[in-house]
Amino acid sequence: MTILQLLASLTPVLSVMLFLVLLRMPASKAMPISMVVTALAAVFIWQMDTTLLAASVLEGLLSAITPLTIIFGAVFLLNTLKYSGAMDTIRAGFTNISADARVQVIIICWLFGAFIEGSAGFGTPAAIGAPLLVLLGVPPVAAAVVALIADSACVSFGAIGLPVLFGMEQGLIQGGVSMAAEQFAAHGGNYAGYAQYIVMHMITIDLITGSLIPLVMVTMLTGFFGRNKSFKEGLAIWKFAIFAGLSFTVPAWIINYLAGPEFPAVIGALIGMALVIPVARKGYLLPKTPWNDFAENDSQEGVKVEATAKFSQIAAWTPYIIMAALLVLSRTVMPLKAWLSSFNISWTGLMGTELKASFATLYAPGAFFVAVCILGFFLFKMKSPAIKQTVGVSCKSMLPTIISLGASVPMVKIFLNSGANGAGLASMPVALADMLGQSMGAVWAWVAPIVGIFGAFLSGSATFSNMMFSSLQYSVADNVGMNHTLVLALQGIGANAGNMMCVMNVVAAATVVGMAGRESEIIRKTMPVAIGYALLAGTIATLWGGF
Repeated sequence: MTILQLLASLTPVLSVMLFLVLLRMPASKAMPISMVVTALAAVFIWQMDTTLLAASVLEGLLSAITPLTIIFGAVFLLNTLKYSGAMDTIRAGFTNISADARVQVIIICWLFGAFIEGSAGFGTPAAIGAPLLVLLGVPPVAAAVVALIADSACVSFGAIGLPVLFGMEQGLIQGGVSMAAEQFAAHGGNYAGYAQYIVMHMITIDLITGSLIPLVMVTMLTGFFGRNKSFKEGLAIWKFAIFAGLSFTVPAWIINYLAGPEFPAVIGALIGMALVIPVARKGYLLPKTPWNDFAENDSQEGVKVEATAKFSQIAAWTPYIIMAALLVLSRTVMPLKAWLSSFNISWTGLMGTELKASFATLYAPGAFFVAVCILGFFLFKMKSPAIKQTVGVSCKSMLPTIISLGASVPMVKIFLNSGANGAGLASMPVALADMLGQSMGAVWAWVAPIVGIFGAFLSGSATFSNMMFSSLQYSVADNVGMNHTLVLALQGIGANAGNMMCVMNVVAAATVVGMAGRESEIIRKTMPVAIGYALLAGTIATLWGGF
């Protein structure tokens, strides 16, 4: 592979780095430009077949429908809660649990955030959790940092398992054929069984790495943002923090083992909250004196806490409870699952190629979100103006996301489907895998999660990191003789870690707490945590075996 071909294979990464990160373009501009640049490099340097390229773009556009419906449903539900006043009740409930900011951070970001991640994904937890913390008195930048760090271990199960069930599967399919067919056959004959096996490895590693995240959060909180700049004040609640970490990771492990990767975050977070909140109320595992001693160096001007709540806690949480129930039933009751799955739109033989795409109209969680929102209109007795505002704001907010995903997914598909070319080369990710495997194969256990971080950092999503690099990871495992499943698990863990420092998530978190312009400060705090998280996972995987 020549230098020019190497640069062409790196075009998706380099172009996103240039336009999104260095030039700081919004994703709605950066991603379409990156897609065009990638397409040009594929045609003129990689000599990719133009019909296949056009079909790849079409495949990407059709494949983007599923995540777009999920994102819309999540935004729709959040706006329903916001404009009905139910979110004020949820906020008030958190305030009454504990006066200790360290406890509030763990419950809101680690547990409630995991629930939101499981339901919605795509950076939503930080965008919700950070403002809640600010309303409780946490400095804005501190709120953004801890909310981003918390949104990590649970990302494997984000948006009903989308990063693994959609992103990784799409990444392993090239030219309409899965490169992991043998692995599928060994785990039930389909990708769903293999996905559960991959996530089993991920969550097993996270029984250590993930369970430490709450402790890292509170030490960051006190060490960087406390008046005394003392990490010791965070470590003082290590018993409670580890308990809270295990209260999520252990149930998540069990749920994935029993039912797969679609709802360990949703159910695991609910179990975690049921365990942790009573302990926090009683003050068990906590120092006698609550901690809330922040340095007075961040403006919280304009932040107001609602004095009253319009609904009971049960009423306010009902949409989330129903959503969780629908997800569980639709994935575990086989007749219901089969019926919902029958409403499926499929596109095969795209533009005369072997490429295909599909959209499960009723089985996809987006349909559940919309149904729950409509129920919420009645439950919260929303008036016509509030309903119109909810629908209008939700639809309007989707335009940049539609543009971003409408370009991102086709770009990734071009990257993955570039194997049919006139240059006599393998597809771009496989060619990269050959080079990386030859040069870094001996230390791939540590490189693999860093690649995952890089993908999430650039693309803005663990799902797209897995789409871009799962095939590369699988090919490296082939070339160097490593355990395929562990390598894919490390890719997923790295993609999860990348959420902490992903540009899109950081911008969103900074914006919602009124700290736009301080993104670089936030990334400087979250980046070492993300890299440490990934390297620890690589070390555990090496000790586990297969490297």
